[in-house]
Amino acid sequence: MDTVEEIKSKIDIVEFLSEYIRLRQSGNSFRALCPFHKEKTPSFFVSPERGIWHCFGCNKTGDIFGFLMEMERIDFPEALRILAGKAGVVIEHYNQQAVSQKTKLLDICRWSAEFYHKVLWESPSAAPAREYLKNRGLDKKTINGFQMGFVPDKWDALLKFLTGRGFKEKDIEAAGMIIRSDKGGFYDRFRNRITFPIADAHDQIVGFTARILPGTKDEDKTPKYINTPDTPIYNKSRVLYGLNKAKAKAKEEDKIILVEGNMDVLACHQAGYENAVCTSGTALTQDQIKILQRYTQNIILGFDVDLAGQAATQRSIDLLLHQGLNVKVLKLGKGKDPDEFIRTDLNGWKKALKDPQPIMEYYFSLAFSARGGSALGEKDKELSIEEKKSVVKILLPIVSKLGDPVERDLWLKKLSGDLNVSEISLRDALRRIIQPRNPFLKSEQIIPEKVSGEQQAGERFLALVLKYPEKGEVLKNVVLDMFLTPRDQTVIRITKDYYFKNKNIDLTRIKKEINDKEVIGYLDFLIFLAEKEFESYKPAEIDKELNCLTNLLKKKYLNKKREKLLQELKEEETKGDRETIEKIMLKIIKLSQGIDSC
Repeated sequence: MDTVEEIKSKIDIVEFLSEYIRLRQSGNSFRALCPFHKEKTPSFFVSPERGIWHCFGCNKTGDIFGFLMEMERIDFPEALRILAGKAGVVIEHYNQQAVSQKTKLLDICRWSAEFYHKVLWESPSAAPAREYLKNRGLDKKTINGFQMGFVPDKWDALLKFLTGRGFKEKDIEAAGMIIRSDKGGFYDRFRNRITFPIADAHDQIVGFTARILPGTKDEDKTPKYINTPDTPIYNKSRVLYGLNKAKAKAKEEDKIILVEGNMDVLACHQAGYENAVCTSGTALTQDQIKILQRYTQNIILGFDVDLAGQAATQRSIDLLLHQGLNVKVLKLGKGKDPDEFIRTDLNGWKKALKDPQPIMEYYFSLAFSARGGSALGEKDKELSIEEKKSVVKILLPIVSKLGDPVERDLWLKKLSGDLNVSEISLRDALRRIIQPRNPFLKSEQIIPEKVSGEQQAGERFLALVLKYPEKGEVLKNVVLDMFLTPRDQTVIRITKDYYFKNKNIDLTRIKKEINDKEVIGYLDFLIFLAEKEFESYKPAEIDKELNCLTNLLKKKYLNKKREKLLQELKEEETKGDRETIEKIMLKIIKLSQGIDSC
């Protein structure tokens, strides 16, 4: 058994894919909404028996390697490394040419984190950093669990360490850990800072956030936090700090606490709220929301949300609402963040977390209370016309951001009732706000690959024959050209040859005669298709389906032949050769009769 097959045998495909998508059992298979294209009805199926997945909507298919590569946008060596780690398989012999650049950069980040962590605990120069973390209430377990570290106040401490381990300067620079100087040399990016390693969902360190040590000379002249720049392994818009630690709890509790900073995440986890994450120096992005949706649809915002709001914060909330997530807000108290709240009033934090307020209720409360009314329309006094206009001006743009039209309609009705304003006029105002083009959809959104009806018919025919080999006699009624793709033609040729030599179809033996891995994988897909579509068919229904598919394929095939002859007829008519014209016409008549009989 080679390494890849050993890894596949040790990782349950259903468990692995469940880290990304919500699978529900459907017979012997599992199904889900496809993560690779937008859909409302689940067309993504997983076969645990065969270790493969396939989407009948966008036609993508593969195994655990293909899924990971597609989801994380990584190449095979990186997928091999991740899955080998999960499976506990040691890859003893790396082909150096096959080791991707990303793998080298991941190694550099891993060693950097270990170096910084060791300095934090063992270097005398890190004593102020240790004291600072202690004063911030962080215990040793949390510091070690998140592998926090400290950067010495030297220009080349990390550079010397990494080059001493055999890494090249160009690779260390590519990982974002050093900077090229104007004189042509290199120096460490981070100096005299506390480090927060940023890991991806697979616990691989991809970058760092680094906080200036309080009390540092010229502290007010340098940024408080700096981050690793975007690199081949780190894109701040696709990573969430703490997610690697939070994902299990997020799935278990079906919610994620979204906070603003690294210290907020650490405080939450240390207090036992291990489903907290934050962005890394950026507003929440579409890619990060997609990652959150792998684990839950329920987001609790643990930061200050007001009607004025910072543009970045407001855009994050808009994106969450547009994607249809259930968003709630924690009432933290004025000027407080989760870190401070937990340290000074843990019971208050627990109470706030037990009763978060739905975001739209929160906005309604703020809008009405700011204009002289109480929350959600329970008005202390009747609002003036100007106050009502002000509430509408505040709330309609927020309502317009809701992705679910039903939810949008309900809040519109509520606003109409609370203000005693015509719903028709509010709808008219809403239409003027909503842009004709959806600004949240990105150009890189995957468009499902369209599969023609003829190709689908060919796939269904092959799936039935392979699933029910006793129906093999039907193969005598088809020819290769009735199938569109070379892959289908290869399968039909091999299957026909085998059946008429052996009078049966043994898929295991057929696979042994095939050297093309793509075709072998396609055979698995066809059986998967048959299990999904035809598992419950009775013999008479199988015969009827095969007959219909055969006639459809034959009709399409004959139509193409007729179209070709009609083109030939037009060409011959210009030449005036009556004998040739009559021969072509007879062929066309014969084909037409064959088409009518299908």
